[in-house]
Parts: sequence; C-alpha cells; structure tokens
Amino acid sequence: MRVKTEEKRKCILEAAKAVFLERGFLGASMAEVSARAGGSKQTLYSYFASKDDLFVATMLEKGAQIIDPVFSTFETENDLRSALSRFGRVFLEFVSSEEVLAFRRMIIAEGARSNLGKLFFENGPRRGWTRMTTRFEWFMEQGQMRRVDPWRAAMHFQALCESGAFYRLLEGVLPELSPEMIDEAVDAAVDVFMRAYGLEAADG
Repeated sequence: MRVKTEEKRKCILEAAKAVFLERGFLGASMAEVSARAGGSKQTLYSYFASKDDLFVATMLEKGAQIIDPVFSTFETENDLRSALSRFGRVFLEFVSSEEVLAFRRMIIAEGARSNLGKLFFENGPRRGWTRMTTRFEWFMEQGQMRRVDPWRAAMHFQALCESGAFYRLLEGVLPELSPEMIDEAVDAAVDVFMRAYGLEAADG
C-alpha cells in the first residue's frame, strides 16, 4: 500500500490547476490530471474522491496561501476602519487575479448543475467570513460598531467590495482592475460600511 505524502498531494494540485485552467471544469478529466501528475488514476482517487473534490481543493490551496493570512491580519487590527481597508485591498486583489477569476467563473457556470458551489463555499469562504464575524463581535464590544448580525455585516462588506468594477471584470466587460480602481472600490466600500455599521452611524 502506497503512503500518501504532502509532496504528492501538492504535485496533484498543481497538475489539476493547469488542467482546469486549460480545459475548464467540464473539459477536465481525472485521467489527464493523473497523467500530468505522473501517477495512476488509482493514486489520484486515493487523494481525491471525485473531480468536484479535486477542484475545490485546488481552489482552496490558493486561497490558503493568500487569503488566510489576510483574515489573520484582520483579527489583529484594533481599528475597524483600518482593518476593513487593509483587508479589502488584499481581498479584491485576490479575487480579481486571473486564476481566481477563471475558477470563480467555473463555479458560477456549474453551480446550478452540481454541488460544486456549495462544496466550495462550505469548505472555504464560509470559514474565512466566519472568522471576520468573530472579529466584528469584538469591535461591537469595543464600541466601534453597532450591535448587528455579524454574518450579515460580513456579507455586506464582501458585496460592497465586489460591487461596480469587479462585477464588470467578472462579466468580461473590463480586462483587469488597476491598483487605482481597487483603491477606489475599497475606499467606497469602507465608507459605506462605516456609515451603516460604524460607531458614527450609531451616534447619528
């Protein structure tokens, strides 16, 4: 019996990322991934039970490298506006990157036909945004934020960051988001969020 290794797992994920980006979700096959990873389909299935599982793991691997540290930083910031501004910029840079856009478009395309979207959300984004809700509760206790449903507040902040230019990018209307466009989008998102949820909003 072959022993699973982290090195082999990463090799598979790199091969899978290339195949998904080249073929799309529907066009990708476990056979091609295993061939590129230099192993058998049996070995591949010992690591990932299905193509859905492999796709989600590939996407989460990239997220863990970039977004997880950002959520960690958010948890250490003691000023709400500063925390949102810093997080928003890195978050929008991440979701607007070429690879993440490609994967997100695949998730949107397959969401209505499979369990892919739910599987990805439950294993990735939900965990990250839940960490933000915990910090929001701390900001509420510190008097920097109104006492509201922290999950709804987190979802509102995500929507504010992604509104406007990002959706035009997602739709293919814009070719990319410049640093200036990201700054403008995040500044606007933070301003609206603080007006809705910040202490100054509570004070009227």
